[in-house]
Amino acid sequence: MDISQHIAPLPDNPQLTMNLSYSKAILLALSSFLMIGCSSLTNMGGIEQMITRTEKDIYTRTLRDTAVIDAVRNAPGQRDNGIVYPTSRIVEMRRDVMQVDSSTTREYPNFIRIGLIETIGTVGGGSIANSLNAGLFGIYGYFNRNYDRKIVGSESKVFAGAIHRLGILEKRLRWFNDDPDWTLGTHYYESIIGDRDPLNQLTGIAPIYIRKRFFFKESIPYVAVTPAIGFSLFPDPYVNISVSGDLGSIGGLNLRTYLGVAIPFGAKNMIPYAGLGTSFLDFLNRVPETEKEWKYHEHSGWQIGMASVMGALSSADKPFFDPNTNTPFKGIIARIAPVTLFLPIANNKLTIGTSMFNLLLFGQREGGIGVLPIRLGYWQNIISQDASIEPFLEYNYYPTNMVHMGVKAAFRVSNQINAFLQAGYSSGSQLTNLGSDFRNLGDFDIYYIGIGIGLYDRLFYRDELRYD
Repeated sequence: MDISQHIAPLPDNPQLTMNLSYSKAILLALSSFLMIGCSSLTNMGGIEQMITRTEKDIYTRTLRDTAVIDAVRNAPGQRDNGIVYPTSRIVEMRRDVMQVDSSTTREYPNFIRIGLIETIGTVGGGSIANSLNAGLFGIYGYFNRNYDRKIVGSESKVFAGAIHRLGILEKRLRWFNDDPDWTLGTHYYESIIGDRDPLNQLTGIAPIYIRKRFFFKESIPYVAVTPAIGFSLFPDPYVNISVSGDLGSIGGLNLRTYLGVAIPFGAKNMIPYAGLGTSFLDFLNRVPETEKEWKYHEHSGWQIGMASVMGALSSADKPFFDPNTNTPFKGIIARIAPVTLFLPIANNKLTIGTSMFNLLLFGQREGGIGVLPIRLGYWQNIISQDASIEPFLEYNYYPTNMVHMGVKAAFRVSNQINAFLQAGYSSGSQLTNLGSDFRNLGDFDIYYIGIGIGLYDRLFYRDELRYD
């Protein structure tokens, strides 16, 4: 993508330049006030400090012990009982005092919300004829050939734009007499795109957001309405005012509807929008949960991870990455942000899952891509719960129409890493023209077996589940 197409020169207008400088000064003052007045956000520390608040009690234990030794030693031989002899009883008392320094460490969640990625498909901020072609949730069209390209007409009939957020963090904002459910937060990256026109696109690096949640359902998955106001200074100065209807988090998954307006301070256009969004690895705590130790938190899924990657031995004619090589590993299976939730029936062993992206690349022409596939399975722990077997059936409906079934045996290496073996069958066909990296993929029908690894991919124990 040519970045020069997305940068619009400012008109040579002294009055506009003065207004822009004045607007930036106002935004700078507002942001400085927020960041100085709310040190809970600015003093975030490292990633561990962002996630976990540690409280440590240091105390001294004093152990006192008293031993009484009572001994009677009678002299041998006869004695005259008429005479009072000194007693032969010996009483010895020993007192010992021992002091031991000791400590107790407790760990609590240190955030209200922390998330990896949020994507929103939007309408109202641009023209359908000039659509970004991002599709539903702002990601369904990502692998299409015409994503963010100028074409005749548009593949997206509804969602002309998108909002993307990476690195989401919210912490408790204690104001208004410690009124609950206020948060101060940021996103490491935010883009608000009305359509492909550069004047309808705003980008913010670490914008500051204030939110207030009104909960209608206070148990997982939460239901809330959230008004928000955000300020960005760089590279585009703007204010974003919105209200959202939120469902989640459950297993790091969320569903949101949005209504808002992004108001730039400069030459770009105002972007009103309504949107439908989702987010992954996006976890929400209510205030009472931040006062509950991590070890007592319950979880909604058997598996939540960042990614899993597997090398696949398949019956394809040529490998996907280099058709000229002769290797038994013809392709890969990659799941981005996979999650496996349990259903509270059948002893929690029936599962439903999904992933942000699902790449089934078995060979040069065999394979496809799924966005938010639907995965059903049965979870069985083995070997003292450090391993599991999962037969599954997965349906990928867009941009490739695929059925994928198999069985997976996973082995816990640590809380962040697991290794697995997987064998299965997949069949599918392409529903749209994919991007250049996947243009050779066509209809396929294939068997495979492979070995893989899950990265930051946690397998939970049974006693950690919510309904256990």
